[in-house]
Amino acid sequence: MSKQSLFPYFAQALRGVQGVEVIDVDGAAMLHFENINGDDLQELKYPCRIDALVMIVCVHGEMSFSSHMSDYTLRANQFFISSSSMFQLHSAQDCEFYMMAFNMNFLTSMNVDIRFIAQLESQLRSRAKIATMSEAEMDAVGRFFATMHKGYGNNLSEYKECSLRHIFCAAIYHICDAIIGPDGVVSVAGVKDRSSEYFERLMGLLSEHYREQRNVEFYAEKMHISSKHLSRVIRNFTGRSVHQWIDEFVALEIKNLLKYSDMSIQQISYHLNFPNPSFMGQYFKRITGLTPGEYKKS
Repeated sequence: MSKQSLFPYFAQALRGVQGVEVIDVDGAAMLHFENINGDDLQELKYPCRIDALVMIVCVHGEMSFSSHMSDYTLRANQFFISSSSMFQLHSAQDCEFYMMAFNMNFLTSMNVDIRFIAQLESQLRSRAKIATMSEAEMDAVGRFFATMHKGYGNNLSEYKECSLRHIFCAAIYHICDAIIGPDGVVSVAGVKDRSSEYFERLMGLLSEHYREQRNVEFYAEKMHISSKHLSRVIRNFTGRSVHQWIDEFVALEIKNLLKYSDMSIQQISYHLNFPNPSFMGQYFKRITGLTPGEYKKS
């Protein structure tokens, strides 16, 4: 199995980095970042795929990053939640934050109510959510993180590991309570127009199919509209064409695999359904200005 497919591999890359503490169990991980500035986390400056439900809570300071092809800024008392996506840190200023991630195997093994997770997954598939927590909510969530941070290391007895897994689950439920309203719907600020809905639908489809499908007609057919109409709506809404969004998805995945997997350039080209490595190299250089080999060494 290549490195990019599970969150713990991403966590492993951060072990030993000053200001970062990693605590993980099978299928879940919690990372504590303290007094972090942008230059401290070189491991996160490249796009990396996290195939898990990711939650980030900012305690103080400010950080900016990309996820789901969008840029975000997270400040004190705010949290971010996203389903599987590409993550890239752009900057951080005297920042303390916690990052938690859980894959579905962990959630099902712990009998977490899948209704909650299904609600989150379905609504987070095309975009992430940021919300501000009240002081009371922040204090409660902070206690979960502090318990894991102070009470558990990485050489756990069977009993402590079991305890840690349940604390992870308690934190999930508490954060879900903060973002799922009384009607059981993830609250979203603002009213979406049709263009926004088309864009979110396209992002969701790209997340599922970009490895195999790079044809605008495929996505238009999935959305039951003409390719001409889809192209016009997306360009008017984002300033970029559907082709550009497809290229961005594919280029980010190539970057991720080059930096965080054991796959060779040839293996990556076949994994992403390019006819040969040369074709992928030309494609990647057209988008990034670098060959895959040059990017891998950068």
